[in-house]
Amino acid sequence: MIHKKEIWDTFYLIALQGFTYLAPLIVFPYLMITLGAEKFGYIGFSLAITQYLMLIVNFGFHLSATKRVALCKNNQTELNKVFSATLLAKLGLLGICFLILLIFAFAIPRFSIYSKTLLVLFSMVVADTFSFVWLFQGIGKIKVISIINIISKLLILPLTFIFVNKPDDYLIAAFIQSMVYLFSSAMAFYLIIRNKYITNWIKTTKEKILLELKLSYPIFLASIATSLYTAMFVIILGYFSSPSEVGKYSAADRIMRAIAYLVFVPISQSFYPKISAMSIESKKEAKAIVVRLAVFVGLVMILVSITMFFFSKYLVSFLGKDYQGTTELFKIMALIPFFIGVGGVCGQLGLLAMGDERDKKIYQRVYFAAGGVAIISIVLLIPQYHSIGVAIAIFLTELVVFVGMAWRFKRLVNRDIIK
Repeated sequence: MIHKKEIWDTFYLIALQGFTYLAPLIVFPYLMITLGAEKFGYIGFSLAITQYLMLIVNFGFHLSATKRVALCKNNQTELNKVFSATLLAKLGLLGICFLILLIFAFAIPRFSIYSKTLLVLFSMVVADTFSFVWLFQGIGKIKVISIINIISKLLILPLTFIFVNKPDDYLIAAFIQSMVYLFSSAMAFYLIIRNKYITNWIKTTKEKILLELKLSYPIFLASIATSLYTAMFVIILGYFSSPSEVGKYSAADRIMRAIAYLVFVPISQSFYPKISAMSIESKKEAKAIVVRLAVFVGLVMILVSITMFFFSKYLVSFLGKDYQGTTELFKIMALIPFFIGVGGVCGQLGLLAMGDERDKKIYQRVYFAAGGVAIISIVLLIPQYHSIGVAIAIFLTELVVFVGMAWRFKRLVNRDIIK
């Protein structure tokens, strides 16, 4: 049973984390209007590459390392070992990411127009390497990292409205976005040292680093599959279409995901460590909490979809003439939040937090299946229908994820009942 204090703490965390996803709803529309579709397309494309690189640096640690930390947080020596091995693994992956960046920025002629923006935004990848969200989540200090994110955005994002006033300011806009990540990581690192969350740096062997990578690998593969219909779709669209077309799609996608993640991500980050611990102590209670969360998220997402669908025309008018003709695009995207929210709860809080290694592999396979649907969809739809084709492909892919996660979570629940 969840006590009142825990309920209020959860709402507090949701409110704090919600600001992280509310801020883009304020800043990005301003950028969409001020920069115009073409220059916003430069940022949208480069952010897609950057997010892909951040995915590599994270390598699934945001879930696997969080769970490892949650299980050993009362054993300081073991916690130091997990921290040291995970950070070294991330540093090695950062080096690989830099090589990938150079290929995209300078070795592919079609993408050379984005090279400056890519270089500016790569600092986000560096900062994300040292964000330590997985550590704060695992030790139950998610409030701390949430407050850090809020302070960073309050101090830095307003600079967008001061220094970004015309389309040619797109590099300044990109740099300000990066500053948020850099400032957050610096504050997180300071707090880890000051509060002695990690007391010693443990000399780590290659075997221990490989162990952390091995534990995260199934989640990383699932994330790679996910990226086929998030970041990768934008990259492919950028190859077949103009920066203006990329900007229109990026606008619709970012608004939709910012609203959807405003609900789902705070709940997932707040409950993931708790469900992970409860999966050992009381799996029946953990199951009941996940089911209730899935129902709650589903109802909220239905409301989000209805609002976005019927107000899409007004949203396009608000963004300005550069985005005219994208009403249909917004309506298609409005149908997706339900799949993102409920599928995410069943997958992350159900299969990963509650499940074992077998369930982790199932989680991976669901995203592999979705990735297959994504590849087929983009091959058939993007060359001919461009941004509308991407929207339809995302709808189909997120539907597959939702069905797969919900079905496998139901099987997990039934399996535990039979036991």
